[in-house]
Amino acid sequence: MPRATLRPGHVIHYQQTGQGPDVVLIHGLFCNIAFWWFRVAPKLAETHRVTALDLRGHGFSAMTGEGYRAVDLAEDVTELMTHLGIKDAHLVAHSFGGAVALAVATTAPDRVSKLTLADAWVPSLQAMPPLNDQDAWQKLKGRLAKRGIEVEGEMPRVAQAFFEELLDAEDEGGAAAASASGGAGAFAGMQAGGGRQRPTRAMRRWRELMERTPANAEFRDPAGLSMDDLKAVRGPVDLIYGTRSRYLKSRDGLLKALPDARPVELDGMGHYFPLLRPDALLRAMGESGKAPGLTRGKETWRDRAAQARR
Repeated sequence: MPRATLRPGHVIHYQQTGQGPDVVLIHGLFCNIAFWWFRVAPKLAETHRVTALDLRGHGFSAMTGEGYRAVDLAEDVTELMTHLGIKDAHLVAHSFGGAVALAVATTAPDRVSKLTLADAWVPSLQAMPPLNDQDAWQKLKGRLAKRGIEVEGEMPRVAQAFFEELLDAEDEGGAAAASASGGAGAFAGMQAGGGRQRPTRAMRRWRELMERTPANAEFRDPAGLSMDDLKAVRGPVDLIYGTRSRYLKSRDGLLKALPDARPVELDGMGHYFPLLRPDALLRAMGESGKAPGLTRGKETWRDRAAQARR
């Protein structure tokens, strides 16, 4: 299990696979490398060297006493890239990972060849949804109970949203969606078969992060992500969002800051489509997911449109 010690007591867990131009995968809150590793990373690794990391305080990376703003986590990403000899990379990021990727692009622009933001939440553009919602929790408990699943204790709201979307996919998509979400259920510790479920390691780690650190407040800190900062982002940017996303306000703000960005809307999909429907993400990144358009150099979408008109 490779780990990089970036500073004393500051250890980041990462994984690498494939060969070719570099892609760095950045997960969101409550998640870890597993979000990408089983279906997205192997496909991208057919033509690229793929690096995925556990953000600070997540997965198997160290939990520090502070430093959970997007700009702090962006520094971790650039330091890890330096540690691994990655000059620049296409950053593919989900949810709050999108804010981290944007912070890399604003603070170290030469390290980013392209940005793909999958349902990104940006704290300077949109408030974080509430971390606790008792009504939503009671409804989710009822849905889980119908499947014979009983959860010990209260599930963090950030995890509740994932399970709501997972159950929606199964309810609406039948057997095909249930099969597609099997890996997601295992990722979250809710394997098929029901029964009493103890808090997963991810849940225990999240609760520890909330109780022992100022992460809850720091995640919301918009430092380094002002509209002026965002307008300075160079190079091609893809904004891939589901029509059921809770973060369309972030997308709309990004389109104002980055008018050359390419917006892609995935019909009927919610926040966790990269995990539940990785095929849709891969298609949005390229043609039929066969050879995702990952590296387009430093050109902008306006440059490409101008070339097409000639």
